[in-house]
Amino acid sequence: MQPEFGVYMGSTITKEQWKEIEKEIEGFFCNVAFSLDGYEVTVTRARKAEGRVVLAVYIDDLIKGEWLLDDCQDKPSILSKVWKSRSKSLYSPAKLKKLERKFGKRRVKEIYPDAHERLHWLEPYFPKASVLCRQFKTIEGLVLVKARCMEANHG
Repeated sequence: MQPEFGVYMGSTITKEQWKEIEKEIEGFFCNVAFSLDGYEVTVTRARKAEGRVVLAVYIDDLIKGEWLLDDCQDKPSILSKVWKSRSKSLYSPAKLKKLERKFGKRRVKEIYPDAHERLHWLEPYFPKASVLCRQFKTIEGLVLVKARCMEANHG
């Protein structure tokens, strides 16, 4: 019954479909696949650390650490769209406050010119289904390829 999947394939995902997808991703056993710009994007539940389970986003069934390097040649073009963007201050607010009390704001800027800078990186893991869906909803051209809710409604 493949032709019935045309409702999902090639068309934009509706609000109701996103609710179904999010509900499925919230479950412990999830395996949802999307297509974007010629890449297959798969979302599965994975163990990140002892007692910590997250949603992992694979691109063509891979997660490569080398994709995070600036000079990586075979980095997928969709990486920044489908992986979670993270950032962290170089110095904590408490540390900055302590330095400013000790040296004064002007002197801290001289000694630590990067004091208010932030580190930015991409991560293939999402903590919750709602966070993943919120980001994925904004991606133009994302097509649902495989999901249990797709089979239940059209199978």
